[in-house]
Amino acid sequence: MSAPDFRQEVTRFYARLNGNSLPLGLGCAYIGEAGDAARQKRYQETLEQAYEAGFRYFDTARLYGGSEFRLGRFLWSVDRASVFVATKTTLPPALTPEEAAVHVRQNLRNSLERLGMEQIDLYQIHEAPALSQIVTPGGALEELLQAKEAGLIRYIGLATRWHDLSREAGAYPGFDTILTYLDYNLIDQTAARLIDFAAGRGKGVINATPLANGLLTGKDPRTDTETHGEVRRHRALATELYDFCRQNAISLLALALQYPLRNPGISITLTGPGDPDELQSTLRACRSEIPESIWEALHSTFGMHQPLQKF
Repeated sequence: MSAPDFRQEVTRFYARLNGNSLPLGLGCAYIGEAGDAARQKRYQETLEQAYEAGFRYFDTARLYGGSEFRLGRFLWSVDRASVFVATKTTLPPALTPEEAAVHVRQNLRNSLERLGMEQIDLYQIHEAPALSQIVTPGGALEELLQAKEAGLIRYIGLATRWHDLSREAGAYPGFDTILTYLDYNLIDQTAARLIDFAAGRGKGVINATPLANGLLTGKDPRTDTETHGEVRRHRALATELYDFCRQNAISLLALALQYPLRNPGISITLTGPGDPDELQSTLRACRSEIPESIWEALHSTFGMHQPLQKF
């Protein structure tokens, strides 16, 4: 029997927060970072509290340090059928399609071992520089389709910021999902057309990094000393958004987290609190009521993309 449509199935794993079902999942990049015993304990508490609060979709990657190990250890304590687990593999650009297939096969086995699973729900190719290694006969996609047939994975996705590659994958029958990040949030909506394109072709769309590299957490961006080029480029707009929220007595974090949830083309948005305190802030923000008049004012003031309400 073929797997059900990703877009339909993922609704069973929406976060159930405060009596509401929200298209929100937990990104596990930060829990993969190194740390002492106390920090490791907080990573575990973050996962435990997220599950207890109602998160059921967990996204990790080989690139995220110890994330797969830590998530796998946590998942032993819950009902496997109650969670959706997504992970990713890198694909070095120097490999031939045949070598890429071998690379993906080995990385899949390693991820299954680290996660302690017999099957991964969504396996994504992470930050691929091109699709030639993937879609060429004998390449990585063919290998993943065989793994899907063997029951090792259930869905296949592409996770990259390159919109041209995501669009190509969105038109390719072997891919079930695309993942875009940093390009659909209060600051940047350049992925809006990509989202519409992929969703219109029946692909699942995963949206990540809704807080724009920390600019939309609710802290005054004027106090942010980060020198990363993208952060510096967007700090002025983030400051305007911060002031807008202050003037309207609403939470910038709530506005930022809830904004992508309103887009019906997005199957699920990922947010990645790194400790229990950030998780609790996330939960409060998701439970915050935002009047429709605020969304209308946001659109008229900043001219940003205004999708139809989803939830």
